[in-house]
Amino acid sequence: MAVENWIDALAKVWEFSDGKKGTVYSYRVYEKDEFPESLPDLNTTKCALTYITDVTTSYSAGGPCIDLYQGMTEFHLAADLKKTNLAYLLRFIARIRNAAAGNIKLGGTVDHFAVKSITGPMALQYGDEALHHGLVVEWEVKENVSGDFTVSA
Repeated sequence: MAVENWIDALAKVWEFSDGKKGTVYSYRVYEKDEFPESLPDLNTTKCALTYITDVTTSYSAGGPCIDLYQGMTEFHLAADLKKTNLAYLLRFIARIRNAAAGNIKLGGTVDHFAVKSITGPMALQYGDEALHHGLVVEWEVKENVSGDFTVSA
């Protein structure tokens, strides 16, 4: 197993109601290489971008081989920094927690997936675009990769 086997399953976890009769669009990484050059119109389309920030790998000849991935998902949820966005943004905290808690094995592709923290509401910027409100989720994936490669001296 490796990240390409589960990262899109993780991205799909974030496709839940945006609270405005739509769904958050979560960009894929491997099914489709679709990270955008610019974000969609955040007045009509809310979106999430998921990526890896760190990998710790542990292997031995006699024990389990474990990869521990740290990652982030940026939720781009409002088109500006108006204070009137804050109540709307706070509603996403439970949506994010609930979506993650309901998918801790990512469809059987990993041993464990969990949200570590949800930061925000905060100002986000994507490329050269204007600052806007969103949330940042730090998450962790534990994957047992024993048997996926040979450990030898």
